[in-house]
Amino acid sequence: MVDNFSIALTHALIAIALWRLLHRDDLDREVSPRKLWQQRRDAAAAEQRDA
Repeated sequence: MVDNFSIALTHALIAIALWRLLHRDDLDREVSPRKLWQQRRDAAAAEQRDA
């Protein structure tokens, strides 16, 4: 009984992780992490200048 529970639990956790990975927005964009960081930094700097 415990063996079946542990197998079901691990498979459920893997399925949840896969579900979360497949529904990430950044998977649809071809932007490098550095470019994305620069865009966020520039947007934060512009926001600070406007405030």
